[in-house]
Order: sequence, then C-alpha cells, then structure tokens
Amino acid sequence: MRDYRDHSLKQIIREQWCKPLIKYINEKLKYKFLYLGLPSPEIRDLLNWIDYIDEVIAFMCRQYPVPSSISQPKTKVIELEKQLNALERKGALKRFTVYDGYIEEVVLKGSDIAGNPFNQSGVVTIYNLDFCNNITTPLPVEINGRTHYFYKSETIRKLLEIQRDIALKEKSKKFIMFLTVHSDFLNEEKKLFEAQAKDSELKDFISLIDRELKDDWRKKIKLLKGYIFNIIKTFFCSCNFTPEFLPIINYKNDKGTWLMHFTIIGIENKNPSGIAPYLQNINNFLNQKFLTIEDGKIIPKTITKSECDCISNLVDAFQNSEGYRQIWNRK
Repeated sequence: MRDYRDHSLKQIIREQWCKPLIKYINEKLKYKFLYLGLPSPEIRDLLNWIDYIDEVIAFMCRQYPVPSSISQPKTKVIELEKQLNALERKGALKRFTVYDGYIEEVVLKGSDIAGNPFNQSGVVTIYNLDFCNNITTPLPVEINGRTHYFYKSETIRKLLEIQRDIALKEKSKKFIMFLTVHSDFLNEEKKLFEAQAKDSELKDFISLIDRELKDDWRKKIKLLKGYIFNIIKTFFCSCNFTPEFLPIINYKNDKGTWLMHFTIIGIENKNPSGIAPYLQNINNFLNQKFLTIEDGKIIPKTITKSECDCISNLVDAFQNSEGYRQIWNRK
C-alpha cells in the first residue's frame, strides 16, 4: 500500500503542474485528448484531468514487481476497469481500453497476457508514463519458452514510432509526455553514458558535474537527467517529432527515494533528412535548476552554483520555449 504522503506529492504535481498545461493546450487545440498511461486503480490522475480527456488507453500489471502470469489475481485490473466503466456510463469518457500486463510487455510483444492485441488507432495527446522503478531496469518476459528482456526506453521509442505512423486528416500531432522515473541509476549505465556521450554539450555537462560534485545523490540525479534527455531527444527526433524539455521536478517519495518528473512537449516536424530538428538550447536545459516540492508548493532547488534559473510555472515555461515560438504556435 502506498503512503498518503506519496499520493499527496503526486497530487500536487497533477494539480499545480500538469493540469494548467493540459487545460491550456486543450483550449488551444479545441478538442479533448487521448490519454495513454499507467493509472492506479484509483485513477487519481484521470479524475484530476477528466474534463480534458475523452479516450483512455491504460496498462495495469497484476502483481508488481514480479513477471506477469495469468495465474496471478486480477484484482487491480478489474478495479481499474470498474472505475473507467463508471466514467463511461456518466458520459465523461467516450471509450477506454485496459491492457492486462506491464506496458513494456504489452507494447513490445504486441499483446497483453490475456492475448488481447495492443491497438492504438488514434493520436495520443497525453502520455502519463509514471514508472514504478528506474528507466534502466529490464523486465523479463517469457515468449515461447525463451526469456526476453524489455526496457522502458524501448517502450517509449515504440510508442513514438506508432504515433509517427498514424495517418491524420485533421488533427495535428501535438502532445505532452509526462515521464516519472526513480532516480536510481545503474553503475553500468552511468559508465556507458559517460563513455559514449557524443554531443559536446553533454561532454561539457558531465565534466562540469565531475568538477562540482562528489559521488552522492546530487551527482546521480544530474547525470540521470542528462542520460534521459539524451535518449528521449534521440527517440523523438528520429520519429519526426521535435521535443521541448520543460523544467524537471525532483522530489522524495515516502520511501526516501528520489523521483524525477519530466515534462516533454512533442510536435510533428518532418523534413527531408528524416530527423526532426531540435530547437532548444541544450546547455540551458542541462544546467537548469531542478524544481522540488516544499510545503505544498513547487519551487526551484539549487544544487550547484553554476545552475541557471528555471520557470516554476509550467504554462509560462511552455510559452517561453523555442518549440512554442517556432513551431507549436504556428502550425
């Protein structure tokens, strides 16, 4: 059972951070959204944003963190379906789908553990990928007697590929991705990231961290920020989406684990190279302060002297972004 404190901090993020941006974009686009994510059986995020959502694609594992099995109790899946059914009966939702299993296995294998094929026919407007552990932890999945290892990063890439390949006549491919991960960083991945960082901005960022910080939680979260930025930027751009990374909220859950909440804005931006341009100033984003939650408010947190300020209002941060000025507000 999760602690109330964990729920209350997440609720602050949903209400004070996410909801104003969802409302703003809904008013700009003038249509309700398709949500794809990992709601709890209590659907707290959906209930908070329901005025702006009319379709849901949800994933629910039966018994976290062990591998899925059809023999496990289906209690959480049934409860989630019950909650979404109630919204549909009230007319708050047009339709919903609940997939039985971890999002990694359903999306990458192509079906849930009950054999239902994964299908996404519409363009997602809100991804809410609130992962239970760190992004580098693989999920073992048995397929035809053989164990395969699926990663959350692979899942994000696959979801973007599906989004890219959906044909649209009217609506533009503009979307929000909320991504929450534990700030644990496997040493092997950390070393690989430091060794393989190619962009000069990333190399400079890593060198600056090495000079300013010892090997503690502060260094870990800053390196993880650069690591996730690097892979998500690559996935977006290679799928013809220009990403805009908005300020990151970093906070502790009830177990004392640091969580990192990313907000990424995506917009389709095709060009002849097949790679969408990246418009944001990399140095400004990487060296930007984190936000945190104190006394019920989202405020900037200084870790090192070299950090630059960030905007603590998400709508303002979005309106001041390069992606908004150059693409979003024109298409």
